[in-house]
Amino acid sequence: MLLQNRDFIIHSMNMIDDSEQLEDVDEITSKSQVKRDVDALVDLGKTVAGLSAKQFEAIPLSEGLRGALKEARKLTKGGALKRQFKYIAKLLRDINVESLHQALEKQLDKDRAATARLHTFEQWRDRLVEGGDDVLSEFLSDYPMADRQHIRQLQRKAKQEQERQKPPAAARKIFQYIRDMVLAD
Repeated sequence: MLLQNRDFIIHSMNMIDDSEQLEDVDEITSKSQVKRDVDALVDLGKTVAGLSAKQFEAIPLSEGLRGALKEARKLTKGGALKRQFKYIAKLLRDINVESLHQALEKQLDKDRAATARLHTFEQWRDRLVEGGDDVLSEFLSDYPMADRQHIRQLQRKAKQEQERQKPPAAARKIFQYIRDMVLAD
């Protein structure tokens, strides 16, 4: 046993001393790292498969990968879904994953911007319904193309609906007006 260890050490030292052999030795990745890489690719595949149909079609993918992802979108649970995502991970190894990450981020950024815009519309609606002329003046300074009289009428109707505990039809109209006006810009 001691002789085998000594031979192994001598052999290892010979490899280290030989600079030409060091250049030929590829970087060795651990089994754990390989598993982490595969898991990351599976997660990426799940993220892409979970996109809406419009977002999914906007992502540039090869036909084979697109077909595999469409198949995964059809599956609901079980081992078949796991196997499909392992297959997708295998396909992802052969492509430039960085460009896929960039395209995915671009799609997600669009969604985040749209959501933020909707939240802004909702905040203006709530402020206009709750507030009075001060809020209306502030809104008109931010959006000078808005119709003051129309918004003021909707504000009054919304206040009346709130007081009478009726459905917020006027508040919805304020939201729609704000949305249409801003998106028309």
